[in-house]
Amino acid sequence: MDTRTAVIARRRLFSSAHLYDQKKFSREENLATFGRCHTPHGHGHNYVLEIFVEGRIDERTKMVIDLTDLDSILLTVTDPLDHQHLNFDVAEFKEKVPTTENIALYLREKVRIELQTRHPSLKLKRLRLFETDDLWVEIE
Repeated sequence: MDTRTAVIARRRLFSSAHLYDQKKFSREENLATFGRCHTPHGHGHNYVLEIFVEGRIDERTKMVIDLTDLDSILLTVTDPLDHQHLNFDVAEFKEKVPTTENIALYLREKVRIELQTRHPSLKLKRLRLFETDDLWVEIE
């Protein structure tokens, strides 16, 4: 990494409900595969999204990105999921099981689009999505 580049990280909390239901599986196979996560109504989590953004440190501001703008990106990508039941309220997950992995992949794509639109020179270096304190997915 260039000495004039840095990685800045920020996190945002959002709450969503989900259930695991693979439409290609029988009820028995869903129960065997997903256990208590396969329920009629689902359950909720307080997710924590962390993003790590890499870029050059601006000579004028001495920042990679203004934190207000970084917070705006996080809000833009998490707000459609916040206080929603992912299986029923978010088009992406009506046909896709909203596992922690799939939610992280969804968010990575949304963050990349926002970064490219607002700050084409910046790069999403890493994304972490915590479902619980002891369960998370990390994508580089």
